[in-house]
Amino acid sequence: MLSEEKNFENSETSSVEKPKSPDGINKPPESVAYIHAFLDEYGLDPYEFRLYAHMVRRTGGKPEGVFFASLTKSALICDMSVRKAQQALKVLIKANLIKQTKRHGRTDEYRVTPTKEWVSKDELAKIRTDATSRKPDKNINTATETE
Repeated sequence: MLSEEKNFENSETSSVEKPKSPDGINKPPESVAYIHAFLDEYGLDPYEFRLYAHMVRRTGGKPEGVFFASLTKSALICDMSVRKAQQALKVLIKANLIKQTKRHGRTDEYRVTPTKEWVSKDELAKIRTDATSRKPDKNINTATETE
């Protein structure tokens, strides 16, 4: 148990005060997440779900929150290849779960979108197929902005 506590103590977390035991050692929280049924049953594959969860954590889940880590770093944190992260990112953008703002010479910015902007879960299979194919589908709006 001490090694888990030590890992929690050294992990990157937000500036929220970590709970401490009476002996002063940082302990992980009892519960760390609640996943709403809407997201759980939306139909994301494990890679898309993991990358989305990471982006939500980094933005605080708020539309005004901004995520701008590199894809390489995000893939590393999410324990997936960069290629899988790229594919998952394409699906998340095309399904309108996140909005991308291109920044020339810098990492792109991403914001989570309200669920009312998401495409129907019935469209995910086609979006996923298009995102993983070699030729882009010009009929799908990528919800990308340029700064």
